Amino acid sequence: MTRTVQYRELAHVIKQSIDDGQFRLTGKLPTEDNLMKLYGVTRYCVRNAVAVLQESGDVYPVQGSGMFVRENKREGCLSLGQTRGLSAEFPGKTVQSTVLSLELEPVGDALASRLKCKASDMAYNVQRLRLVDGLPLALERSTYLKRFIPYLSEEIAQGSIWEYLRNDLGLNTGFADKVLYADRLSSAEAEALGLNAGDPCLVVEDDVYLANGEMFDASRVVYHYERAKFFTLADLK
Repeated sequence: MTRTVQYRELAHVIKQSIDDGQFRLTGKLPTEDNLMKLYGVTRYCVRNAVAVLQESGDVYPVQGSGMFVRENKREGCLSLGQTRGLSAEFPGKTVQSTVLSLELEPVGDALASRLKCKASDMAYNVQRLRLVDGLPLALERSTYLKRFIPYLSEEIAQGSIWEYLRNDLGLNTGFADKVLYADRLSSAEAEALGLNAGDPCLVVEDDVYLANGEMFDASRVVYHYERAKFFTLADLK
């Protein structure tokens, strides 16, 4: 297990504890030393996990007083500041993925420049319908370069691809460039989302990179305009 995966796993565990109200009485996280003892991890792991939570807006520092838990004013919102998988955005809800297609094929000219690769490079093209509590939320089309993701099956794609990439493949994911814009649904998109062709939609395009700066995933996600809300943390310093 790599260090990166370990501190991200710790961040996920602490986030679950926050959602469960474990720190509601004090309103803040335990000290670094106490977190180290509680989870049996290094100071490096604790600091990086807390940094992940701070970046996602789950905690904030108060000088001399510790790391405080933010009140949840964004229930049901998707984070624009992170790409951590849909399952992590809706704790307590049932997140399902219906795989509409999964093909291993050359990237092609249209995506080669975006993925910074050759048109002949092989990639997994995945199209999934994402549902929350049985209702369609998003139609997702993603392209994963095979040289970074050597294997991807329909069974894996029905679950959390992000957990597979980080926990099973141990990929050291780094950052994502996001573009958010409004569009109108095509006939196929409308049918998948249970809407009408020409209805408005929210689109997020992600270019996702490893920590070493190599891009491995390009995606386009079309969201149901009545069900999708987005959240981002603004730094006012």
